[in-house]
Amino acid sequence: MSLLFTFTDWRRWLAALVLAWLVAGLQSATPQSAIERLVAPGKLSNAHIEQEKDCASCHESFNKKAQSGLCADCHKEIRADISGRTGFHGRFPDVAGAECKSCHTEHIGRGADILGLVPEKFDHDFTDYPLAGGHKKVDCAGCHKAGVSFAKAPRDCASCHKTDDPHRGKLGTTCADCHDVSSWKTIRFDHGKTDFPLLGKHDSEPCMSCHKEQVWAGTPSDCIDCHRADDVHKGSFGTDCASCHSADSWPKTRFNHDTTGFKLTGKHNAIECAACHGPGKPDPAPKTCIGCHRADDVHKGVNGTACADCHTAKNWKTVSFDHTKTGFALLGAHGKTPCASCHTKPANEWKPPRTCIGCHTADDTHKGLLGADCETCHAETSWTKIHFDHAADAGFTLGGAHAAIACATCHKQPTPVASPPVSCAGCHKQDDPHKGQLGDGCGQCHGDLSWTASVRFDHEFTDFPLLGAHEGAECADCHKSKAFLDVSASCADCHAEDDVHEGRMGTECAQCHNPSDWKRWTFDHDQQTAFSLTGKHAKLTCAACHTSKSAKSMKISARCISCHASDDKHRGAFGTSCERCHNTEAFWAVEISN
Repeated sequence: MSLLFTFTDWRRWLAALVLAWLVAGLQSATPQSAIERLVAPGKLSNAHIEQEKDCASCHESFNKKAQSGLCADCHKEIRADISGRTGFHGRFPDVAGAECKSCHTEHIGRGADILGLVPEKFDHDFTDYPLAGGHKKVDCAGCHKAGVSFAKAPRDCASCHKTDDPHRGKLGTTCADCHDVSSWKTIRFDHGKTDFPLLGKHDSEPCMSCHKEQVWAGTPSDCIDCHRADDVHKGSFGTDCASCHSADSWPKTRFNHDTTGFKLTGKHNAIECAACHGPGKPDPAPKTCIGCHRADDVHKGVNGTACADCHTAKNWKTVSFDHTKTGFALLGAHGKTPCASCHTKPANEWKPPRTCIGCHTADDTHKGLLGADCETCHAETSWTKIHFDHAADAGFTLGGAHAAIACATCHKQPTPVASPPVSCAGCHKQDDPHKGQLGDGCGQCHGDLSWTASVRFDHEFTDFPLLGAHEGAECADCHKSKAFLDVSASCADCHAEDDVHEGRMGTECAQCHNPSDWKRWTFDHDQQTAFSLTGKHAKLTCAACHTSKSAKSMKISARCISCHASDDKHRGAFGTSCERCHNTEAFWAVEISN
């Protein structure tokens, strides 16, 4: 009962409210618009504010699907894009079949942005103007100005780049004929389609070099129009520059000099035209060598003007003169000698002396002592390398080390060839370690291969033949002063420091020692003493009995007891004649005699 009452009261309250509202707006609106305002979910955006007066502009009662069609009734350009598949709405795949309100939401307030556009995510490739080159980096506001719809932004270059146009509109507005979006300054204009194709150096020249002040039509095409300041001929050759010059290189000409009667060969082919032609030069240019090379003529005119007889255009300094025709063929080192070395001033006189001494006086180390027949020893191949036969012409065969030494080593100044001494001592006096004590017969011991090596002296012919260890000893081991003759033949004179007896045994070392080995003795105890070594005595060392190395200790007693007193078991009870019972083979072997 109470629930029914409540529902009834609500209906009454709503009816009263509607009635009051209708009464209040009766004078200002129709009943339908008043109701529409009442049920509207929110205010429309500023763009659609006029449609608030008539909901039917965008809505159809009980037909939600009709809304997009009503949008298209106003937005006819969008309808055309979708049907023609142009513009963003016609190209973007998500638009086809979609309701407008899925992207453009209304009734959310006056200041609402119903476009729903996010510039950072917008893909311009789905428009009629994909961004390429430098346009990709431009901010949206750079092209889309306030108050102009996005779709109506200008697409021609001139609309945006009017202030960038260096041509100031003189070339029209079809900028794309020459420029592209990748680089404004890089152009693709085909100059070949004009009356002046760009060839050679012209192809790399900036446009402004020829087209001054942005004037493109009527530009002069004659070389002289642009290159008047470059004309080294100052107009004397006319204006037909192309007859010699090309667009590839202005300084490099293609003029055929052969047509002038003076063919350019050798060095002439590489020199600049101005070297022969130009201000200050004869006109026409001379065709003779002397006409240009008078200042280069080292002969000062003495040899006439037929330069080509000796010189060529390839190299002025390299001559083709045949010297054999003069009677003096250039052989050996003469063939490489510069002409001026022999043909000296004045003006390279051409009849110099033909004898060696005529040119080589200063080179004559003999100072004229050997006359002027230099070729007897010397050859033109090498002045210092001679072919003198020392054996045949001097009577002194150069053997061994003599064959390799320089002539001046023996033939010294100031008289280098005046019969030097032929004895060894004549040249080697300073080298003689014997100081002349052995005479001048050096050849008896020394050879000419080496002064110090392979000495062939035979010691057998002296009073002291080399035996044993002496044979391997160096000469200097015994001959300290190299006087040789002053050395004693006594052992003690050389071996005083080796004498363990310190002279107490005298100087007759050979009685015991031999030259093969100092420690190997030759002393015969049986023959040289009265005590024969028998039995155990034969194997004893000398020092076992001879305890001292003095001469006195060598003469010891032959009695047994003198050595064996400590070995005597009898302690002298049986006397000192041990040999009556004992023998030298074994002390313990007793043989008692009667």
